[in-house]
Amino acid sequence: MTDYIFSSGEHMLDHSGRPVAGYTLRGDAVYERARIHGALLRLKEWDFYQISDERYCLQLVIGHVSYAGNCNIAFFDHRSGERIFERGSVSPLPLRSMRLPQSAHADSILSFSRDGIELAFETSCEQRKLTARCGSFSAEVELNPAVEKSILVCTPFSNKREFYVNEKINLLSARVAVQRNGREYAFDPDHTFSLLDWGRGVWPVSHEWYWSSASTLFNGAPFGFNLGCGFGDESRKRGTENVIYLGNQAYKLGAVRITHESDPMLPWHLVSEDGRFSAVLTPRYDRDTITKLFFVNNRCHQMFGSFEGIFRPENGTAYPFSGISGFAEHAVNHW
Repeated sequence: MTDYIFSSGEHMLDHSGRPVAGYTLRGDAVYERARIHGALLRLKEWDFYQISDERYCLQLVIGHVSYAGNCNIAFFDHRSGERIFERGSVSPLPLRSMRLPQSAHADSILSFSRDGIELAFETSCEQRKLTARCGSFSAEVELNPAVEKSILVCTPFSNKREFYVNEKINLLSARVAVQRNGREYAFDPDHTFSLLDWGRGVWPVSHEWYWSSASTLFNGAPFGFNLGCGFGDESRKRGTENVIYLGNQAYKLGAVRITHESDPMLPWHLVSEDGRFSAVLTPRYDRDTITKLFFVNNRCHQMFGSFEGIFRPENGTAYPFSGISGFAEHAVNHW
C-alpha cells in the first residue's frame, strides 16, 4: 500500500476514533483524545525518555494503561550491567485523568508524585527539562534538539478502532546531573543524547514488537536511527517509523526486519526491505524486564551494545558505520 504523509494539522483519528494510517517527519499531525470513543480500559499513553552515553543510561517514564498509572526511574551502567538505581510506583484506575500532553511538541508540564517518587517533564519552545527525585537519588536533565525532524506515525491494527500513535524523537542533546547517595555520576558531554518515545494508543490485549534506536555523533556529525517492526495490520499500514538521521537530514525507510537468535546475547540483525540499510548489533547487556500484575504479563529484552553496518542514501554515497552504541529490543506483551 502506498505511504501516506500527513498534512500539517491533519487529524490522525477520524471523528469516530478510527485511525488514519500514515506518517510525518514534521511532528505536526494531530492526536485528539476526545475522538476516542469507548475503550475505557484500553487506552495506553506514555512519555518515555532514555538518556545515555557510552556507559550510563537513565530511563524516566510517566504513563498509564487506563487501569493503572505508572512512573518509573531506572539508572544503570550498560557497559558493566550494574543496575545502580530503580524505583517505580503504580496508581490504580487513573483512566484518562492523568491528562498526558496531546502533542510531543506542545508547551506542557507533566508531573507525577507518589510513594516518595517525584517526576516532572517540562517542555517549552522545544527545550525539555526533566527532574527525578526519590530518596537519595536525584537527576536533572536539559534537552535540546540536535536535528530538526522526528518520526510521527499512526499505525492501525486489525480492529478498526485500535491504533498506535507514536512519535520517536532521536538526537536530543543532553546535559545531565545524576546523584545517588552523595556520589555524582558523570555523563560524557560529547556523547550524551536522549530519545523520546511518545506513545498513545488503543492496543490489542496481546501483541509484540521489535524496536531499535541509536543517537550519537559519528565523524563529528549527528547520526542515529529509529527502526521498528512486528506489530500492526500490515495490509492497512501507510507508513513506517523507520528513519535514518545523518547530519541534519532524515532519510525515510520502508519496512525493516529485526531478527535474533533464541539466545538474545548473540548478534541481532537489522535489514531494510529495500537493502539501503543493514546492521549487526553485538549485545553487551540484556536489560531483561518482566512485569506481572493482575492480568498483565509483559516481558522485554532490551539489548544494549554496538552497531556495525552500512547505509546507502538514495542517489548518495554509501555510509559505513561501526562502534555505534544503541539498543534493539523484543517485547511480548499481554496487557
